[in-house]
Amino acid sequence: LRNLAEADLQPLAQTYLGQNFFVANLDDLRTALAADPWVEEVAVRRSWPDTVAIQLRERAAFGYWGERGEMVDLNGHRFRPTAVRQSGPWPRLTGPEGREKALIKAWRDIRARLDPVGLTLVKLTQDERRAWWLTFEGGLDVYLGRERFEERLQRLAQVYPRVLAAQAAQIAVVDLRYGNGFAVRWKAAPPAPAAG
Repeated sequence: LRNLAEADLQPLAQTYLGQNFFVANLDDLRTALAADPWVEEVAVRRSWPDTVAIQLRERAAFGYWGERGEMVDLNGHRFRPTAVRQSGPWPRLTGPEGREKALIKAWRDIRARLDPVGLTLVKLTQDERRAWWLTFEGGLDVYLGRERFEERLQRLAQVYPRVLAAQAAQIAVVDLRYGNGFAVRWKAAPPAPAAG
C-alpha cells in the first residue's frame, strides 16, 4: 500500500469481528471498504471455517486534477482523497470534464519530447475551447493553442535549446500559435534604482 494504511481499514473491519460467521453481512463490509477514495477494487469472501478474506487494490494516482483537491488515477478516474501519503511531486492537470485520459496521454508525450531539452513540465491545462497551456519548472508558461499540437510541441523542442534556454529566467510566456514563428513576453524588468 502506498496511500492507504492498515489503520484506515481496521476500524471498518473491527465492527464485523466476533459476529456470526454465517450471518455477517459481507456486502455491507465491502461497501464500507469501497467508500475509501483510495480503494479501486475490493473483494470480501468467507473462508471456511472462521475467516473473512479481504482483497483490495489501491488506486494508482497519476496526479492532481484542477484546483479543488481532486486527483486523477492512471485510468483517468477522478477522486478526492482524504490523505496523500505517497511523496510527490505530483503532476498538475486541469481540463474539461471527460478529458482526463487525453491530458494524461498529452502529459506523457510532452515529458518525452521536452525533458531531453531541459524543460520539466509541472502543470498542463486544456481550457474549454481545447487550447493548451504548459507550465514548466522555473515558471515558464507556454501557450500552444488549439491546433497543430504536435507540430508546435516539436517547434518548442527545436527552438528552446538553441534560442530560448539562455534567457529562460527572463521569459514569462512563449506563444507558439503563429504559423512560422513564436512570440515571447518578457518578465517585467526590475525598477531602476532611484538617484541619490
